[in-house]
Amino acid sequence: MLSLRGDHDVYEGGARPAFLLTVVSTSRMPCTIDVGPRALELRITSGPDRVWSTADCVSGDGKDVQRLDRGVPYVRAITWDRHRSGRICGGEQAAARPGTYVAAAHIAMASARADRTVFRLR
Repeated sequence: MLSLRGDHDVYEGGARPAFLLTVVSTSRMPCTIDVGPRALELRITSGPDRVWSTADCVSGDGKDVQRLDRGVPYVRAITWDRHRSGRICGGEQAAARPGTYVAAAHIAMASARADRTVFRLR
């Protein structure tokens, strides 16, 4: 099970949006899962525009394999710096404009649905 929660609905001025991603195993037996930034991705969009992702510009292999016991949550806190990201890394990225955004959590496993939350930048 995958869930996503933002700490606010509206972020004023330079406040950085913060999110908690939670993964909980419902399997009877302990399992291992990759919760690295590519496999457990937080992606921010505005309409059809892909604005930012934890999977962009990851150094190393980006893997973080964790053991999950049934019902014991794995929680990752992620803060977005309000700048765009992309497949081309390096240099200063443009700041996100005020508006409505959607944060969506995805995990690279078939049994988990994506979870999402809507927020505004002012």
